[in-house]
Amino acid sequence: MNVLPWQTDAFTALQQRRQAGNLPHALLLTGPEGIGRRHFAEVLAASLLCLSPYADGSACGSCQACQLRQAGTHPDLLTLSPEESRVIRIDQIRGLTERLGLSRHHAAWRVVIIEPAEAMNVAAGNALLKTLEEPPPETLLILLASRPALLPATIRSRCQRLSLAMPPRDAALAWLREQGVEAAETLLDLAGGAPLTALALGQEALVRHGNLFRQWIDLADGRADPVKLAAEWIKPDAERPIQWIQAWVGDMIRLRQGARARQAETEGALQKLAGAIDLVRLHRLLDQVQEARRLLGSQVNEQTILEGILIYWANLPRQART
Repeated sequence: MNVLPWQTDAFTALQQRRQAGNLPHALLLTGPEGIGRRHFAEVLAASLLCLSPYADGSACGSCQACQLRQAGTHPDLLTLSPEESRVIRIDQIRGLTERLGLSRHHAAWRVVIIEPAEAMNVAAGNALLKTLEEPPPETLLILLASRPALLPATIRSRCQRLSLAMPPRDAALAWLREQGVEAAETLLDLAGGAPLTALALGQEALVRHGNLFRQWIDLADGRADPVKLAAEWIKPDAERPIQWIQAWVGDMIRLRQGARARQAETEGALQKLAGAIDLVRLHRLLDQVQEARRLLGSQVNEQTILEGILIYWANLPRQART
């Protein structure tokens, strides 16, 4: 199991700390979606659990511990995520605490992966604090969070934070092409620069993006119903359309300022729209979209969030032309 190319430096730094005997007991792993946070956590876990790691710290892949991990049955690798809801509950943390009280089985280390950490409710977070304050020896807790600000300060302060950055475009494109991805540049643009998201999107995303963009133009010209479109766009997810809207609005702002659009295939249509809309209103729309992305995954209804954006956009061009 290899670390992704753009995460090599972060992995090497942790291995150096491991060799020096000062690996943290709790790691808050943050960064944008789609760059491989979970993959990095799993590679690190594999390294710590492996009985015969290579010189660079990576797992051998063939020892008994590696075979158990690959089969998903390693007793010293514990994972925690929401079960029947979007929330990690206190009983899950209590169960984790009980297991951490048992002796390790095969490895010198035990690893816990909690994802997404911000899904812990207040009671679960409070229950985890004792483990963070008094961690068992040779145990690493890895908390994965895309929105770490939602975690209580008491938890953040007891973890060492490692922020994984978006990879350089050239590195992301090279990796996607190694995976045999066609139209890698366009898919990477649709994924907001996140290579794992681009890989997961696939060619069907190109069709969906084209359909949604045409409907976005129809909304601007008063030929579509924003409420009806919101109900359609939310299937299969609301996050991707809102991300694409953010890219379209961002490109319109860039075009108004004399720069080029990031997505060449939509530049012409967005150029015409951008010229008819006040720049201040475009910035207000961008603020609304960014706030919508922040609210995704919260208790706010996602269809309502999307409706608000589309209604604002449907009225905005007509307001600007009067």
